[in-house]
Formats: sequence, C-alpha cells, structure tokens
Amino acid sequence: MTSVAVHAAPWPRVKPPPEARVETIGEQIRLNGIPMHMARIRSRSATAELLDHYREALGKPVAHAQVADTHVLSQRRGDHFITVSINATDYGLSEALLSIADMQAARQAADRPLAFRLPAGSEILSDLESVDGPISARQLVLENAHTLRTNLEQLSRSLADRGLTPDGPPLTDVDTAIVQGFHGPVGEARLVLVRHDGSTRAVLTLRLKRS
Repeated sequence: MTSVAVHAAPWPRVKPPPEARVETIGEQIRLNGIPMHMARIRSRSATAELLDHYREALGKPVAHAQVADTHVLSQRRGDHFITVSINATDYGLSEALLSIADMQAARQAADRPLAFRLPAGSEILSDLESVDGPISARQLVLENAHTLRTNLEQLSRSLADRGLTPDGPPLTDVDTAIVQGFHGPVGEARLVLVRHDGSTRAVLTLRLKRS
C-alpha cells in the first residue's frame, strides 16, 4: 500500500513511510457524530524518523506538540482536520495513529439526535461508531448520578427496544460494578457500570448486524 485512502476523492491522502504496515480501523467511523477515517501505522523506523516522515508528508503549516513520549502533529486542510500521534511500542516498533475528521460534517452533526434513550441527566463522554463489513459497532461512554441498579434497569429497557435481552444473570455484580451481557436476533451488547465518588460511569458496547 502506497497511501491511505481516507474516503472518497474529497478526503486528503497521507502517504505512510516505506515498508510500514498500515491497518485501517473500520470502514466508516463516527466519533461523537463526526465522520472520520482512522488508520494505525507500524514501522521499524525510529520514532524520530517517523516524525520526520509525517512532517514532510503533511507539508506546511503543521503544528507539533509533545505529550510525555507521544508526538502529535496536526493540520487543517480545507474542511478536514488531520492528526498524527506517534510513539514507540513495547515491541521495538514505532506506531502512528492517523485520524482525519470531516469538520464540515461535524458542524452538521452537532445537533443530531442520539437515537438512544439514556437515564435522565446523563452526560455523554464519548460516542464512537464504526462499520466493518456486515457489522456496525457503537460504544457509548456516559456518566450520571443514578445508582448502578437504576442505570442497569433503564439501559436494559433501551436495549430491549432494539431487540436485545440479558444473556442471564450479570457477569459481575458487586457494590461498585455491574457487567451485563445482552443478545438478540440483531446482535449483541455488553454493559459495564462502575460506581465511584457518587457517580456512575457506563460503557455500552453494541455489535449489530447491518440490514
């Protein structure tokens, strides 16, 4: 592979280093409603060499920041925003995570409906959607002040609306956490609830068959 095809023709293309291994992350991704393309690039080159490559591949102007051992390059290109995060791995390789966001679509997505009933007062921390062949996946991370049981009951009802019912008793059921699996003709889901400092954080992962 000589370049990363980010989407259709209007999307930017960012050339990976020679001999690098490029893994596309899903066919279609939306993060908090924003259409994105993401790819993981692994290389035997040193981190500094990978950084130099992407500086040249992106061209000027490009912003560079360093957070701990991770280098982050970012660039606005037309209606798209490109980010490349570069760091060393534990296996003697360098890794870059390339993400390209459609900022015009992001503005249109700002007021989109969630299409999922949540407990009252919930704050959505992250909403990641992806499509990979016949499967669509979504991960919602949210936080609210309700108890673990209230979250379990209300989110179970929302999943039932989609044809997903509990697999059986919770996989984990303790004072500070509940883990519950769900399944149905349309796919499967897992709900992880954690209680800490008077609030509950929920991570809901769905894998659904595409119609």
